[in-house]
Amino acid sequence: MKNNFIKRILSIFVLSPIFILCVIKGGIIFNIFLFVLLLIIIFEIKNLNLLYTQIILSLLLLLFLYSFYSIRNKTNGLEIIFLLTFITWLSDIGGYIFGKLIGGKKINFISPNKTFSGYCGSIILAQLNLLFIDFVNLNLFTNIYSNIIFLFCCTVLVIFGDLLFSYVKRLNKIKDYSNVIPGHGGLLDRLDGFIVLVTIFNIVYHTL
Repeated sequence: MKNNFIKRILSIFVLSPIFILCVIKGGIIFNIFLFVLLLIIIFEIKNLNLLYTQIILSLLLLLFLYSFYSIRNKTNGLEIIFLLTFITWLSDIGGYIFGKLIGGKKINFISPNKTFSGYCGSIILAQLNLLFIDFVNLNLFTNIYSNIIFLFCCTVLVIFGDLLFSYVKRLNKIKDYSNVIPGHGGLLDRLDGFIVLVTIFNIVYHTL
């Protein structure tokens, strides 16, 4: 357990700067980054046992990559991408901390490691992004109450993505999508909530 935790921390410290740098640079660097994501995720989807889960995740992958690219190239796209990223990261951290410290009832029908207390922690910690919204002056909404509701809805999408990808793993009887990220498993294990959040945000953003 301790060795796995150390691997998770080291992976975060190595991969997070690469992610941040590629997003900031944009242009050809960002496009290459998206292409690498595409190749790795295709590999992970190909290893699934059930054809219909392969089809569903393939469609979701295409929507995600298009959404990621589309949001990044908006006028305030860099700020939005980082906001969605920080929502996902704080949601994951909140879920991990609250799940470990409080524990409680688990969602066994999807994953034995998911707890209701963990998801409450995700929602609470994600609200720290109010500070980021204020710092970069990202005026998606006109008042703090709208931003609180927005962050809540975004965190629910992250949680849904986490549950969805965990359920797909359960259906395919696998523990991780791959082992490309030490301590985390596969890229889909790391990006699950982010994929759903970015995709739904882009759809809603273009609809409204």
